[in-house]
Amino acid sequence: EDNMAAIDDLFGSIPAQVLSQFGQNITYIKTTTPRTYNPTSGAITGSDTNVTVKGIISVLNSNESEGVYQGTDARVLIGASELGNYYPTQADRVQYTQAGATVEGKITSVRTYRGDEPIYHELIVRVQ
Repeated sequence: EDNMAAIDDLFGSIPAQVLSQFGQNITYIKTTTPRTYNPTSGAITGSDTNVTVKGIISVLNSNESEGVYQGTDARVLIGASELGNYYPTQADRVQYTQAGATVEGKITSVRTYRGDEPIYHELIVRVQ
């Protein structure tokens, strides 16, 4: 058995357990691509697909990563299993409750941690 499979065996189920216990519900919004634009009517077609996932959210300090983060940026960790074989993209968005209000953020960066299979995704989100 190769090392990647061993990593999957060891860590594969941990994010799901941790996220289900400590995470909050997040609406992951998959943006349908490609969007089509009708220049005559101005209409954009292509619908979003919402998936409820468990995630852990932490606010980023603008001092992290050489000051590239803004005060509204957040780090969102979500399990890969809930998205199936779908990989997050910067076209997608997330919604979650913060201090009693629903906030929506655009994904500005995606990092996927994996063995042979994705284990969890770290999203940097800019709240709109």
